[in-house]
Amino acid sequence: MKNNNMLGSRILSGAVIIALGLVLIYAGGWIYTAGLGVILSIAIWEYVRLFEKGGYAPAKTILVAGTFLIALSGQFADPAYSLAAFSLVAIAIMVFHTATFNRHPATAAIDLAASLGGVAYIAFSGLFLVRLRFLPAGLFWLLQCILPAGISDIGAFGIGSLWGKHKIAPQLSPNKTFEGYLGGVATSMLVGWGTGALLAGYNPAFNGLRGLWIGLIVGALCPLGDFAKSIFKRQFGVKNTGNLIPGHGGVLDRIDTWLIAGVISYLMVLFLNK
Repeated sequence: MKNNNMLGSRILSGAVIIALGLVLIYAGGWIYTAGLGVILSIAIWEYVRLFEKGGYAPAKTILVAGTFLIALSGQFADPAYSLAAFSLVAIAIMVFHTATFNRHPATAAIDLAASLGGVAYIAFSGLFLVRLRFLPAGLFWLLQCILPAGISDIGAFGIGSLWGKHKIAPQLSPNKTFEGYLGGVATSMLVGWGTGALLAGYNPAFNGLRGLWIGLIVGALCPLGDFAKSIFKRQFGVKNTGNLIPGHGGVLDRIDTWLIAGVISYLMVLFLNK
């Protein structure tokens, strides 16, 4: 009964998240960029909170504001804006930790590494989601690549809850099973095929077979984001990165796979558009 309730809550929350994401994706422009910037900023705030639970002190304010700035930089076609934003945030982080060294001398090195790592993990990966929207046919490419990633998590959870027996990494992520993983990949492929077939009527670059392959790649690789996040959660002894989203936990719990999907999808689109 508990698993059924959790699955229902997860499906409902997932549907709301997907609907919100579709609205932002369709809107495009500054609405999409700013909306995604807010989401990424919340995610990195949760990331910082994990380290704070462990007694560390990353540069919270700089990371939250810097992540939003980096997301906004993706609005511009010239990547120099994003490089400048990354450089400014990195410099600000180094200045902050140098100036506050005496407050936390025993953890200063880890604090600095956690801050710079957070920029790479969340802000840099998230930037690909911004830039993907502004590629030619970016609206369609986002739908083709992100929908399979988003819905595959629900498929993996459902299949894993019902039939999961063989653990993938019991110590790292005890609830993840091979059955759930394969269910997620199959769901991603099905959604990818359906999305590609629907988009074929709007743009000749899309078709069901291409969507199937994109779904396979995205579905197979995106769980890496979940496992990476689980390393932090096990290190600091928490179940979720937050409690903002019923059935999912925090924002970072929800977008961890999307961060990987954004990078993979952007590279795939560049390759396919050659």
